[in-house]
Amino acid sequence: MVTMKKAIFGGSFDPPHIGHLEIIKQALTSLDIDTLIVVPAFLNPFKSKSFAPADLRLKWLSAMTQELNDVEVSSFEVEQNRPVTSIETVKHFMNKGDTIYFIIGADNLESLPQWKNFDELDKLVTWVVATRNGITIPDKYVTLDVNQDISATALREQVNEAYLDKSIAKEIITYYKDIKHG
Repeated sequence: MVTMKKAIFGGSFDPPHIGHLEIIKQALTSLDIDTLIVVPAFLNPFKSKSFAPADLRLKWLSAMTQELNDVEVSSFEVEQNRPVTSIETVKHFMNKGDTIYFIIGADNLESLPQWKNFDELDKLVTWVVATRNGITIPDKYVTLDVNQDISATALREQVNEAYLDKSIAKEIITYYKDIKHG
């Protein structure tokens, strides 16, 4: 059996933006991995709703990453049609002997202990934390230095083309303006 080194980067991606793309690019260059799996959530287990439908966010991510080698955008969580926990996603992609890197933003560090089956998840993965908002990242984590100060929440409030990948910018702008005025 061939073992692989995989990185998993999950999230709502509501909408996907250049900060997400920067995390993906940094992971590809700084982690020793065979593949990076981007997994948009059907619905984040800690949230009650998403703004853009899961299949649309999946489409945007696929378009945004199509030029990148060793990146797979997975429909796994979207296909479940329900909130999926990180432990479930990791077990889905993990084969015996694989090394799994799990990429999160620094803003998730505080809530990590509340994640379902955190202790088990912690044993299965190597945590990779993308810098965000000046949050200090403890030495026990691998750090991805990402210089993008943008959040999907802020983008939904004030859609700004400068923070969107050109391949999907117009569609995202139209979508979020329509739901804001719909």
